[in-house]
Amino acid sequence: MKVVKFLGGLGNQMFQFAFYLSLKQHFGKVKADLTGFEDYSLHYGFELEKVFPIQLEKASPFELRIYGQERRDWITRKLRRIYNTKHAWHPEKEEFGFDPLIYQDSSPRYFWGYWQHCLYHQAITPQLRKAFEFKRKLEGKNLAVGQQVKKTPSVSIHVRRGDYLDHPILGDICNLDYYQKGIEVMKEKVENPQFVVFSNDIAWCRSNLSLSEAIFVDWNKGENSHRDMQLMALCRHHIIANSSFSWWGAWLNPHGEKIVVSPEKWINTPGVDTSGLIHHKWITI
Repeated sequence: MKVVKFLGGLGNQMFQFAFYLSLKQHFGKVKADLTGFEDYSLHYGFELEKVFPIQLEKASPFELRIYGQERRDWITRKLRRIYNTKHAWHPEKEEFGFDPLIYQDSSPRYFWGYWQHCLYHQAITPQLRKAFEFKRKLEGKNLAVGQQVKKTPSVSIHVRRGDYLDHPILGDICNLDYYQKGIEVMKEKVENPQFVVFSNDIAWCRSNLSLSEAIFVDWNKGENSHRDMQLMALCRHHIIANSSFSWWGAWLNPHGEKIVVSPEKWINTPGVDTSGLIHHKWITI
């Protein structure tokens, strides 16, 4: 059996689910560990089953005991030997990397990581798109915007500020210069683009992006934040942030001729190759 640890916000959970689903397609018996959300105060907890028609098979407390590495008591160590889970712990070896050997290993494994590489889910794209169909239909303001973006050459712009501003790893990558260049790319390639801005700092976007006729979506808060992704996916083109949230917003758009502008650099950590996260058709800045 395989166990996949889930953690992080909705975008991260979606990458972990894609990895979980790929393992399930390959090995059959795969379960999820959701215990990290029991005291998780960031974002909005475990959202996958609320937002999408997904039902994960959860690992039992006993399975987590023998697959995880937290318990070190004598009885647990003996149980791990009996169930051959002594070496089950398998953290992601390379951030943003792809490990094909995972699919050749039939041993019991407990996977900890984010699994943010396109090759982990490339073979299950149809199943993944079906899994990521939003459960609830749009209504109110969101319905009105959704109808508008489907009728126009719409371009979503995701600006992640707030927790990114002083972040040593993720901050100062998608700055104003990045967005200005991305907007110029869209104006060159798309006739009369309708820009739709999503951000946790809409006031900054209004003041700095110089988009007089843009739609600024500022009403999806708290547990309704996923509505921003739902609207992004309806847009024809995208300017994304170095954020898994808008990455999935762009990926969920099924249009084959979509234009996606992405940051070339995803994180500030030197020497980390993030090219596996960027689709070959995307434009990097």
